Amino acid sequence: MFEVLSGGPQTTVQDLGRPGYLHTGMPPSGAFDSFSLRVANLLVGNNPGGRYLVGRDPGDAGLEVLLMGCRLRAATEHVIAVTGGDLDPTLNGQPLPMWQAIRVREGDEIAFRSPRSGVRAYLAIAGGIDVPPFLGSRATNVRAAVGGVEGRGLKTGDELRIGEPRKAASELEGRAWPAASRPAIVAPWTVRVVLGPQDHLFQPESVETFLTTDWKLSPISDRMGCRYIGPKLEFLPRPDYLVEQAGSDPSNIVDDGTPLGGIQVPSGLEPIVMGADVPSFGGYAKIATVISSDIGVVGQGKPGDIVRFRAVAAAEAEEIGLAQEALVQEGVRVSG
Repeated sequence: MFEVLSGGPQTTVQDLGRPGYLHTGMPPSGAFDSFSLRVANLLVGNNPGGRYLVGRDPGDAGLEVLLMGCRLRAATEHVIAVTGGDLDPTLNGQPLPMWQAIRVREGDEIAFRSPRSGVRAYLAIAGGIDVPPFLGSRATNVRAAVGGVEGRGLKTGDELRIGEPRKAASELEGRAWPAASRPAIVAPWTVRVVLGPQDHLFQPESVETFLTTDWKLSPISDRMGCRYIGPKLEFLPRPDYLVEQAGSDPSNIVDDGTPLGGIQVPSGLEPIVMGADVPSFGGYAKIATVISSDIGVVGQGKPGDIVRFRAVAAAEAEEIGLAQEALVQEGVRVSG
């Protein structure tokens, strides 16, 4: 068990989420940077879950720590791993090595002091965090107040129950993820996208502008969507049917499903990448969609960071996803 000494601005229990329920209005939620959580789980012998948004196995639950201020005390011995953004993690006041399995003992304190690169760290504990599942997942959706600990971020005094580890601490301690396979969590960011599904509504020059601009992440960003500041994007003349059915604003469309990573551009101003808590439907044109493997890149940006979007073909996006999945599966074979 772990005692929460401070939850920081937002520390939530997350697994890989609950895809498949958008038609009911329920976002997938789950870790914004799913690759980092999966690696953390592998290091401590947990279930890393299935391929993101393809399978229905959410894996074991860990913590998504935002920015700083989270402090935990171990009530018993555990093996932990911290991955993702470098939030200057410490163990009893001393630097805590990231991307490797560390043994903690009764009374030890873990803290995240300040972001040095990225904004979201992931803490996995051997056995996984044991909270009641909702729709097959333990992921927290704060807006819907479901999952995790009472559907909210952690607060002082919370107690986190831990499941039964699959392996002894002696087998896990010291395991490390290869440095060459760790994501480069540092700005400026390059985010790969597949154009569409409504890029045809934009002027070709604006599509080019979208792909060549250094966009700045706005402070008005969260797990639902990340907003980017830059030049206005212009639309082609609107077909009559869109004016009749969706309204006169050039960015309006007939409501359709909003994919994770879809990039809406309301009124041509400040593109918004839809995040882990993506809403089900939206009525704004989407110029592009972030590939699944780069959703975590979006989730690691902090306000003011520069982002450049790069277009890839759908087939290349699939190859990138399969290559990332191969890293995880290799980790499963090594640690299994």
